[in-house]
Amino acid sequence: MLIAMGCTNNQQPLPFCWSGCSQLRSYDSGLGSGLQVMDSRTKSVEEPKKRNQTLMCLMIFLISMGEGLTAPAIPLLGKSWGAGYLELGLLMTGYGLAYIVMTLIAGHRSDHFGRKIMLLISLSLSLAASIGYFLAGSMFILAVSRITEGASRGMLWPVAEAAIADNSDPGNAGRAMGTFTAAYGIGVTCGTLAGGTNIFKAGFTVFTCYPVLGLTALLLIAVGFTNKQVKNHEGSYQLEKTIRRRTLKLLWPIGIIGFAYGGFLYSIWGLFSALANEFGVQADGIGILFGLFWGLRTIAFLVCRVLLDNRGSKLTLLSGLLFCTGGAGILLLAKTFPLLLLAVFLSGAGTGLLFPTVLVLVNERTSEENRGFGMGFLELLIGLGMVGQTAVAGFLGQSVGPGWIYSLIFLFNGIALAVGLRMNFKPLLPG
Repeated sequence: MLIAMGCTNNQQPLPFCWSGCSQLRSYDSGLGSGLQVMDSRTKSVEEPKKRNQTLMCLMIFLISMGEGLTAPAIPLLGKSWGAGYLELGLLMTGYGLAYIVMTLIAGHRSDHFGRKIMLLISLSLSLAASIGYFLAGSMFILAVSRITEGASRGMLWPVAEAAIADNSDPGNAGRAMGTFTAAYGIGVTCGTLAGGTNIFKAGFTVFTCYPVLGLTALLLIAVGFTNKQVKNHEGSYQLEKTIRRRTLKLLWPIGIIGFAYGGFLYSIWGLFSALANEFGVQADGIGILFGLFWGLRTIAFLVCRVLLDNRGSKLTLLSGLLFCTGGAGILLLAKTFPLLLLAVFLSGAGTGLLFPTVLVLVNERTSEENRGFGMGFLELLIGLGMVGQTAVAGFLGQSVGPGWIYSLIFLFNGIALAVGLRMNFKPLLPG
């Protein structure tokens, strides 16, 4: 130690050495306190992020459970008032169109005004829709409530996805998105099962539960969610326009995949039960198929929590696209219960792998300042796929035959698979 401090046996080392040691102790003490400050700052940043993620998962679980509770009851309620298939179809179309319109606005506005205010507006609209369902005494009120709910979801999804991305780190974005989508899947599954049971046992009492769930979700976000400071965009319109254009250039392949995904998912919701019934599958068999679909979809969401961070988005995306394309292809040919079962297995796993993966891909290609815009673009393409593909598929099934329902959907899944094979999977930002 003495030699290291520049001292020899012929010199007077003690004062110099003690001074050096004193300086070292002072340095170590300063370094230690500095590390403690850094550690406390890291914790002060990480704790709000974890709390926000937890609140977002609870919120989407409650909202999805409420929607799952009422989704099977809405067409039955309309039918009890004498509504035909045209009126019931308009309920779905109104929901989808309102959804599309709001995706154009909500994500981009959340980049300017913050995620929290847009989430609160969305959840307020959802609460208003749920109260409308509860009070509805005519098809007009039911239709207005359905359109309001569609508008609320068009705001909710891109903003919620951007909020989850804001509160995750690059190394755990897959885990965060997988957990969030799993909460959504579990909520829909629980709501659908509880709603179906309630309708058969107690009529339309499910409409009393939805406002309670919606109000709880609204209060959770209002009280607990912490918003990041909004960046000032004044005087930068031209720069912002350039960044949006470059962002779209990066996101268009993901948009095509989202379009195919939206059409396939909505076709399962709206047309699959009619197709299965056409080939002799009874109500209990259709219930098993839907339960299997959502069960596998939720399991795939959970698998994505690990798969995306450990194996990357390329493997996960291509696996999901292969499963969806295979499922749509089998639905073109399926006329027996075993084939429908196989198609549902592939479709549930495929759509469950795709959704969190496209969210992570958008996250990797956007910055915090334009992430809402990116998520809004993705949800816009998903909404267009939901409405456009399902409408054409229904027309083909009606005019040509039920075997043609999934022909267009299979085609778009094949195109999406080709786009996925050619995609650049490196994280990119619009520079």
